[in-house]
Amino acid sequence: MKEVLISMFLLAVSVSACSVKDAKNPNQPAPNKTNDLPQIMLTLPDHSRISAKDLEGQIILIFFQPDCDHCQREAKAISEHLNAFARYKIYFTTTEDFNAINQFANNYLLSDKTNIYFAQATLDEILNSVGPISAPSMFIYSDRKLVKHLDGETPIEEILKHL
Repeated sequence: MKEVLISMFLLAVSVSACSVKDAKNPNQPAPNKTNDLPQIMLTLPDHSRISAKDLEGQIILIFFQPDCDHCQREAKAISEHLNAFARYKIYFTTTEDFNAINQFANNYLLSDKTNIYFAQATLDEILNSVGPISAPSMFIYSDRKLVKHLDGETPIEEILKHL
């Protein structure tokens, strides 16, 4: 029963988060923008765990939901502009299971890229480390410092300006 309730909650969060960018609700609190990499544990497909705080170099964290149409369009745009992201390590992170993650990675031709990683994180960790955010939400870091936070679906031209 607990798993059913959690799944229903995550679905509701996914659906509402996916549409936040469209609604532009002025009463919604701003995301908790951190100035350095967040303290969040990322579980990789091999079930190893790494802390985002320990990542080095040029890093992009993308929080997404595999069934979110905004996330899908942004992943497609990134896939079509991979050369622009070559110097970054990109971590697509979600609360969903690895079957959904793998399908998403394969659908958008991202599964075999050496600089792109897929990970799971818990909803609590995401909320506690970056606050409430839309899906997708992108955090671009250079040397552990936040360069830009893009909340919600963002045109690829805008993303490329900050790389």
